[in-house]
Amino acid sequence: MRITAEQAGKFHCPRWEELPKLMLYMDQVILVLEETLSLFVEEKEHVVTSTMINNYVKQKVIEPPVQKKYGREQLAQLMIVCLLKKVLSISEIASLMELMQRQLSPQEAYDSFCSALENALAKAFAQEQREVPAIASGDPILVAQSAALAALMGKLVVEDCLATQATAQPHAAKSAASAKQAPQKAGTQAAKRQGGAEAQRAKP
Repeated sequence: MRITAEQAGKFHCPRWEELPKLMLYMDQVILVLEETLSLFVEEKEHVVTSTMINNYVKQKVIEPPVQKKYGREQLAQLMIVCLLKKVLSISEIASLMELMQRQLSPQEAYDSFCSALENALAKAFAQEQREVPAIASGDPILVAQSAALAALMGKLVVEDCLATQATAQPHAAKSAASAKQAPQKAGTQAAKRQGGAEAQRAKP
């Protein structure tokens, strides 16, 4: 997986007011999540599946649907879960979201997460530093959120480095093989020339 500086700089996590106002069915929820968070997964990897969402509901990580439809709160919760599950357990994510919502409204908690995510991504990949509105200086919940995002960025950077190396290795191997073949070819051609000269001398 590769994340370019341009992608990191342009990434926008939709805020609460930008999320669909209408209740969504499962397939619509998955489509929104796939479109928004595709940057964070491998090309052939799914951001989330219906089975995963059903499990999150059973584990009480997200609120259950209403008549098989999901609203803004569930969609916001799923955004956070789909990102942080790379570095935290589902129970840890649930606890973090619960603590955030004890202090903030669901909208405030989610919008704060979006701002912190964009800042962390830009800092890690685009060397940009953006201003993130502080909820409360030194607040342990904010510290925990920042630490979780720092861990996520660290994992993404490692994956990016490995992807870069994997891409570079075939080229390096090809170059090394070409360099190895060059002297062998030169030696073969020299041997042919030497053999031809000896054959000429051997003629009566």
